[in-house]
Amino acid sequence: MLGHKDGLNYLDISADDFWQSFNAILIALPPLFGTWVAYAAELTAGREDATTRLAIVTRAAFVDIAAWVVPLIIIGLLARYIGIAKRYAAYVIATNWASALLAWIFAPITLLQLFFPSQFEIATIFIFLMFGITVVFSYRLTFAVLQRPHSYVAPFFTSVFMGTLFFTLILQQIFGIGIDTHNY
Repeated sequence: MLGHKDGLNYLDISADDFWQSFNAILIALPPLFGTWVAYAAELTAGREDATTRLAIVTRAAFVDIAAWVVPLIIIGLLARYIGIAKRYAAYVIATNWASALLAWIFAPITLLQLFFPSQFEIATIFIFLMFGITVVFSYRLTFAVLQRPHSYVAPFFTSVFMGTLFFTLILQQIFGIGIDTHNY
């Protein structure tokens, strides 16, 4: 994530490792589950309805897993047309493991939200700070993995980032768990 291309030498870029990299989702489940629980607690503030919270956690899990996998599928379908077919496996492997790492890096913020909900402002500051750092490191990772110039990587990264964000927000609205929806 520091942008060193020689770090790619440690990745096994094989078909087996490509599919095994999706185990990163399982490794990321504990911190993601904490995030979903904190999100459900925020959306149902003041109500202790376990059924509603479980429904929100389940929906949030579906949204997050879909937002993780669907963009990779779309990129895979377009890889040959956008000129990254040879780097696609490396991109998926690195992205999957980096996403698991980032989920764990965000875990302390999730714990802060869960156990000290009154410290919302502090958690928000840390979330925005970590979000900015995450974007920078994700870009550097994408640049190193694709091994293309910034003039290619910047629009690619922006498209993937904004597309994933938009996709996540749409799914949240569809499942009634967006910040503005009160269908729960």
